[in-house]
Amino acid sequence: MEERLSYDKNMLIKDLFEIMSEVLANRDYPTYEHTTRVASIASKIGRLMGLAARDLEILELAGLVHDIGKSAIPDDVLLKPGLFNDQDRRIMEYHPLIGAKFFAKRLHDDCITNIILRHHERLDGSGYPNALQGDEIDLLSRITSVADVFEALTASRPYKKGLNQKNALRVVEHEVAQGRLDRKATEALAHLVHSGTLDLKKVYLYPAAGFMEEIENFRRDSFFRDTLSELYNYRYLLVLDDLKLLGETGTKGYELQLVNFSNITQMQKKYGFIVTSQVHDEIGQRLKETVIRFREKRQNYQGSIILFRKHCDFMIYSEADSEEALAPFLARIRADLEQTYAEWGLESNCFRLWFDRTTTIEEAMGAVFTMEVEAIESCKR
Repeated sequence: MEERLSYDKNMLIKDLFEIMSEVLANRDYPTYEHTTRVASIASKIGRLMGLAARDLEILELAGLVHDIGKSAIPDDVLLKPGLFNDQDRRIMEYHPLIGAKFFAKRLHDDCITNIILRHHERLDGSGYPNALQGDEIDLLSRITSVADVFEALTASRPYKKGLNQKNALRVVEHEVAQGRLDRKATEALAHLVHSGTLDLKKVYLYPAAGFMEEIENFRRDSFFRDTLSELYNYRYLLVLDDLKLLGETGTKGYELQLVNFSNITQMQKKYGFIVTSQVHDEIGQRLKETVIRFREKRQNYQGSIILFRKHCDFMIYSEADSEEALAPFLARIRADLEQTYAEWGLESNCFRLWFDRTTTIEEAMGAVFTMEVEAIESCKR
């Protein structure tokens, strides 16, 4: 009976830790994938190092929740699809403190709390949150640090492609040579990599429910969408391209159109900045209504035609099988701009090019921006 109660208690504890990990998944599914893999890698490293069964269990449980503090990090930082600035990084570096605070008063054993708190510490004192050094960092935290860095290097993110395991191992070994990561844990990791026994694809991940994909897409979209105008920043298009989401229905190409206003400075002088800004917003809403009227449904992004804002300019991405297929839409856009000119005398210039699907968005933007610059320089001459 005592053995049965002990078993049931251990299973309940593990279930609770998995639930906490899945709670984090509802904020950020990639972080859930990361924590699940870190738990697997850390426990495998510990097993090769000959650790006791209790320590292996701690490594697995702590791995599942080592990033639980991220649940309190604002979406603007946690879900940011690009690289962090200094303020973003400072906010993110609070997550070990937050996670440790969750557990400190609830676990009699400090081992799991220590891993949560110390998994970003480095042996040379360059880590955070407390800049611990050497023996101030316990072995289980050192093992989790190695697993954490290795998994992060192999994972793909919107702003980077994951390394293969051998290249990721080289980076980890460089960190060891610099005195930042544990050598013995890294040697165990190297054995796993070179023996081919570290297959992260076999790590079991609970499938995200269908609604989670829609929520994740909404979070991604919201990051780039202005809350007042509800127009996207043009950099969102680069992210969609990097994620290989564009052209999901197999369209043969796309057109990129840039609309600028040559006399907007004169309008600001005549009517003032506030009125000009309001007129500019009205143009955006007019163009948005036209886009909604002509676009076709897409599952992973906002339709076959998307309107973006680039400072005072507007950019329009349009998918189609041919340039001719876009003629009715382009005619409506011209009519919208002509109406603006008739009402306010605001002159618009349209720079547009057709590209086949093999052309990256970065290349397409470069070509359209070059057209704009050449036109401006030609007017100056």
